[in-house]
Order: sequence, then structure tokens, then C-alpha cells
Amino acid sequence: MSEPTRSEQTDILARYRGRLQLTRVVMGLERFVRCFWPLLTVLMTGFALLSFGVQALFAGGVFLLPALGLAAFVALIWGIWRVRIPTMEEAVSRLDTQGVGQALATLTDTPATGSTGIWEAHLRRTRMRADRLRPPAPDLRVARRDPWALRLIAAVAFIAALFFARGDVLDGGFPPDGSSAVAAGPVYEAWATPPGYTGTPTIYLTERQDDAFTIPLPEGSIITLRTYGEGFSLSQSVQSAEIDLQLAAPGLYDATFPVAQAGEVSLERGGAELVRWRFTVGEDAAPTISFGEDVGRGTGGVLEVPFEARDDFEVVAGAVTITLRPEAADRRHGLTVDPVARDAIVLDLPLPPRAGAEISDMLVQDLSQHPFAALPVSLRLEAVDGAGQSGRSDVLDIDLPRRSFFDPLARAIVEQRRDLFWNPNANARRVGQLLRAISHQPADLTAPPDTFLTLRDIVEMLETSAADGLSEEELEEIAEELWTLALAIEDGELADAAARLRRAQERLQQALEDGASDEEIAELMEELREAMRDYMEQMAEALRNDPNAQPQDGEQSGEGMQMSQQDIQDMLDRIEELSREGRTEEAQRLLEQLQQMMENMQMTLNQQGQGQGEPQEGDGEGDGEGQGRQGQVEDSMREQQDLADRTFEELQRQFRERQGGAPLLGQEPGEGLEGLAETQDALRDLLDSLEDGLGSEALEEAERNMADAAEALRQDDGRRALDEQAEAMENLREGLRQIEEGANSGEASDAERQGDAPDSESERADARDPLGRPVGNGQALEGGSDVVPEAGPLGSMQDLLDEIRRRSGEMDRTAEERNYLRDLLDRF
Repeated sequence: MSEPTRSEQTDILARYRGRLQLTRVVMGLERFVRCFWPLLTVLMTGFALLSFGVQALFAGGVFLLPALGLAAFVALIWGIWRVRIPTMEEAVSRLDTQGVGQALATLTDTPATGSTGIWEAHLRRTRMRADRLRPPAPDLRVARRDPWALRLIAAVAFIAALFFARGDVLDGGFPPDGSSAVAAGPVYEAWATPPGYTGTPTIYLTERQDDAFTIPLPEGSIITLRTYGEGFSLSQSVQSAEIDLQLAAPGLYDATFPVAQAGEVSLERGGAELVRWRFTVGEDAAPTISFGEDVGRGTGGVLEVPFEARDDFEVVAGAVTITLRPEAADRRHGLTVDPVARDAIVLDLPLPPRAGAEISDMLVQDLSQHPFAALPVSLRLEAVDGAGQSGRSDVLDIDLPRRSFFDPLARAIVEQRRDLFWNPNANARRVGQLLRAISHQPADLTAPPDTFLTLRDIVEMLETSAADGLSEEELEEIAEELWTLALAIEDGELADAAARLRRAQERLQQALEDGASDEEIAELMEELREAMRDYMEQMAEALRNDPNAQPQDGEQSGEGMQMSQQDIQDMLDRIEELSREGRTEEAQRLLEQLQQMMENMQMTLNQQGQGQGEPQEGDGEGDGEGQGRQGQVEDSMREQQDLADRTFEELQRQFRERQGGAPLLGQEPGEGLEGLAETQDALRDLLDSLEDGLGSEALEEAERNMADAAEALRQDDGRRALDEQAEAMENLREGLRQIEEGANSGEASDAERQGDAPDSESERADARDPLGRPVGNGQALEGGSDVVPEAGPLGSMQDLLDEIRRRSGEMDRTAEERNYLRDLLDRF
């Protein structure tokens, strides 16, 4: 190939001139940076040093500016000596590096020999590659030439000087009078820090000097002012004390002082004012706190204290103080003596981690065991803010709540515990005597096992300790024992769901009679609901597990149970509503109806378990006329029970219709209360025919109850009808007992006339029934003193019935034995 001339090369590369010129600029910029970065570093460093007034920090600072000038001059000469302007050939070579095959250099070549056509084709392909070439991006990296990163340090100092330096670069190096002494420029900074509890951020004080502009600060804010250099003076009117700048380091002065009042802060240098700030101080008022609504007793006898607190910034703490008011107590019995002095109760109020300026919350605390429980007390709330200021509420007088005790024995023990706390030494003898009197005849009281043994041990402990004076530790121990015993008596150890239900009903009935508060009624209603749910679940489990207890119509049984649960809940809600409205008599009547209904459900379950209509052993014509009439009376009682159930179902249906509810699935339309009156009349006529020759006053009273029930049904008064039907059932049971007693007394007379029974009868007398009692002559079911002994392990008729019910529900017993037990329940 022959080398083209320069003019020929220029003509060939004319179409790429723009790209080549841009490449030369890129190369020139790269060479400039590589040659003059020391000069830029020196200039940025000098600007930062002069801006921050470094020349005033040491004695030789007067030579700083000449030194910087000399360093800049040397860097400039070094850069000029090193820099070179890029040539066209260098640009072509640099641009060729952006592609492959050195396209631009190839275009400037000429072939020495060979085919012209082949060369032209090669040039066309090369031009296509050259057309795709683009100028390179500048490479300004100088890290290899600056291993210590001095350029970066200078850049950071330069930027810091632009934003933070207060000096004047032109004037800061020399004083205005042209003297050789170098003074620092007016370099300073200041900020105000509000108290942390305000949540207000730190305020950076600028060079604002507007006379109309004031800066509001919270009370207790701290101002910090810092100057760099000499000759500054501080004046202020926000603090009564004199405040001066203090030397913190060579050339560094600062001052820190609180803002106590509105005023001004100014900074001067050399008699000239540099800056002035005006401040106003916002007053931090003391917090306020007050009681919310419904302060008093909560569920379970806990103390509930709703409160509301407010502050300018934040409430950081709060407490309630409870003080005894002995002058307001009912000073009778154990409270006649003067009480011992006791410290007030102080409880911290619940506050969130970041309470804020407004708080609305409630303190819930169980103080049932405290000596002040059930006594008059005074409550006062107190709130504290971040500044330590406190605010108090008005005094509220209440009786300190305590858990309610409805069992008389438990209530008496708790009252004696209160008297013992009132004045231990003065009341110890009296409390011991009363507790001994309570436990004098334990057989007359119903309580868990070992209750009275425990009570007597506590009395002995009290009397022994009181002989030498009760210490605080002994008093606490005895009080804890009395409280534990009262809880055991009150809660009891009930055996099954039926006993818990009966206990809950009795407690609610007693509370209604005593006019208990709405809170106590609500608590007892909740207890009754839980006991009712347990009882219904137990009945449903018995129906599922006992094949002898299944009714013949399974579908009807399931729906009836579901209907009863829903109606029970409606009745419970109605009882609670009546008690809240103050209609306690109506609530008591409705509760009695509920009790009667639950008894009917228990009887129905027992009858289903026996298998209605099946002949029982010993029944038949050979039993005699007396036993035949007895069986007819029993049939009348069952039919009366069935009629009472139908009456109640009709009331349920009417109740649902009045409430706008739909009847349950599968429920037939009711026949109406008037339709049931005819059935009631038929039962009364049947009982009237059975009375001839029996002479039972109870059966005569049952007949009158049936007549009154029929009249109530005709008047569409279902509630009165249910009451009369329940009385009729009770009188029928009493009539059966009278008939059995008469029959047994006659048999006893015959036995006396006939003398002793043969040996076979003695053997039969040794036989025992499932309850472990002697069967005797086979008449154990017909009454007599052996049926219900006057004394024994079970103690009373109610305990005996409860034990029979429990055993009749044990599935591990045989079906014959369970039928026998249910027959006992049906008879008694």
C-alpha cells in the first residue's frame, strides 16, 4: 500500500470531521484534568481554610495566603508544562478504538497492487464500520495519580465551607485597616433546644435580624451559642443572671443558658452587632385530671376508675390516692371502736408509653382483700407533666367495692375479717367469740367438708396470737386464711351441672329479694347463664349416651331441646331487663317459672329413661285396690306434667309471635290455651273420682289447683296457669306420700298381729338395694322409715335425691339398676 498525502487523508475523513473534533475535545478534557487536578486541589483547600478563618488560629497564620498563592502558581506551571493539545492523528487513533479493524485508518490507505474491484468492496465494508463509530466518553479518573485522595479531601472541605462557613474569604484574611495582624471573620452558630417532653425539634438559629420576627420557645428551652475566633461579646435579656462566653478550646468560645423569660439575645464583635434574636416563651400550664363516669364497682367486685387527663404537651405519670373515711362508716358492732391508722392506698394510673396531651383511660384494680374494702373512702386523682408540675382532681367519696358474698356463712366470715382489720387488738376477742358461735352447730349449716374444722383452727390461731398482741404478719396470715375459707364456702365444690344451676338460681333469687345493685345482678345473671349452658349440655349428653333415655320420636326430641335453649336465653334476658327496670317482683316470678321448667325437664328425662308404658315388676291386679288407686294417681301426675309442658310450649309459641320471630322448623301450630283448658278439666274430673275413700287433703288441694289452672287457661293467662299446675304437681306428690304412709301403717298393724316372720323373711331382710339399704319385706319402695333414714351419710332428703340422680346417670351401671333408681326419683 502507498501512503496518501495529508490533503488526501483530510478529504477522505471529511465525512467524519464532527466525530473527530468531539473526540479531540474529550481527549483535551482528560488531559486538562490529569494535568491541573493539583491546581484545583490547592484552590479548594485554600478557599476552605480562609472561609473557616484558620489563619487566625495560630501565630503564623499571616503567611497562609502567600503560601497558598505559591502552591497554586507551582501547580499551574506544572499543568501548563504537562498539557498537550490532541492532534487529528491522535483523534483518529482514539476514535478507531471504539470499533474493530481500525476502520478510519483503513480508509486513508491505498492499495499498492491488486484488483481494484476487490479494494472497492473492502472500502465499502470499512465505511459501513466507520459509520457506526461514536466518540468515546471522557475518562476523568485520576486515582492512579492521587493515591492519597487529596482531591476528595479538598472537595469535601470546599463544600463544607460553602454551606457552613461564616467567614469572608476576601476580608477574613486581613483586617480592614490593612495591618499585618490577621483576625478571624465573624464565625458563629447557635441553636435552641426545647425540653424533651414537648416533642419539639431543635431550632437552628439563623442570621435573621428582622425586628418584627420573634421566635417562640417552650418554657425550659436551652440556648447554645458558639463562636470561632476572638473579640465576640454576648448580651441577653432572657435570663436574669449574667451570661458570658467561656473559652472551650483555643479560638473556640461557647455559652449555654436556659430561657426563663421573653427577651433578646445579641452577638457583637468589635462594637458592631452581628446578629440579634427575639424570643417569646410559651407558658407550660399544669396538667388537669378528672374522674370519668361510673366510678365504682365492676364485674367481680373490682374497682373501676375511669379518668381523663390533659396537658399542654404530655402527661408522664398519674396516680389515685384512696383514703379511709372512718367518720362516714356505720359505726356499729365491730366498728364502734376507733380504727387503727393505716396508710392511704396509692395506685399508679395506666398510661401508654407515649401518653400525649390527652388521655382517657380506666384503672381496674381488685381491692376485695384490702382492709378498706366495703368501707367509705375518698378518691383523689393526680397527674404529673414533663416539667414536674402536678394537677389534682376533686375528691370523690364512695364505698370501696368488694366481691359480693351471697352465702350467709361466707358473708359473716368476711364481715368478721373486716372488723379484725378495723382494730386488731380491740376486736380480736369479739371476732373469736363470734366465729366460735358460727361454728357451734355445724350440722345446721351447709358448707364444704372440713370447713368448720378449718374455722376452729383459725379461731385458735387468732386467740393465741391476740394474747400477746397481734403483729402485722400474724394479722395478714389470719386474714388470708379467713378470706380463703370464705371463698371456699361461697364458691363451693359443686358436684354436677344441676347443683351449679340450682345454686346460681338461689343466689340470683336472694339478690333480687335483697335489692342488689345492677352490677351484682348482671354478675349473677352471667353466672346463671354459664350454669344453664352446662346443665343443658349435660342433659343432651345423657340423651345421646343412654339408650333407655332416648325418646321415641328422635326428631321431636332434638327440636324440643333446641327450642328450650332458645327460650331459656329469652327468659334470662327478660329477667335481667326486668331487674334493671326495678320490676323485681316480676323478675322473681319469671325466675320461679324458669326453675319449675328446669324441674319439669329433669322429670321428663327420667320418665323417658324408664320407658313409658312398660309394665314394672310388682304391678298388676294382685297388688290390691289401694295400690291400684296409687298407680292411677301416678298416671294423673304424669298427665298433669305433660299438660304443663304443653302449656309452656304454647307460651313459648305466643312469646315468639309477639317478638316477631318465626316458629322453629317442624313446630306445629299451637292449639291455644283455651283448648288446653278442656284437658285440664278432664284431669280434674279424673282426680275427683279417685278421691273417694282416700281422704287425702293434698289431693283435694291438687283438685282445686287444677280448677284454678283451667280457669286461667280460659282467660288466656298462661303464667298463672303454670303456677297453678306446678302447685297441683306438688300436691299430687304429697298425696302419693300420704297414700303410701297409710298403706304402710296398715301393713305394720297386720305384722304385729301375726308375730314374727319366718326365717325366709329374715333372709330377705338381709338383702340390700343398690343404695346399700335393707330391702326388708320387699316393701322398700312403698315408704316407711327405712326408705329415707333420718340420719346417715347423706344427711338430708335433698342430699339423698342428689345422690340418686348422680348414680342414675352413671353409665357403668346396669340398665335394670338405673331403671330402679329412676323409679325412686319418680316416686319421691
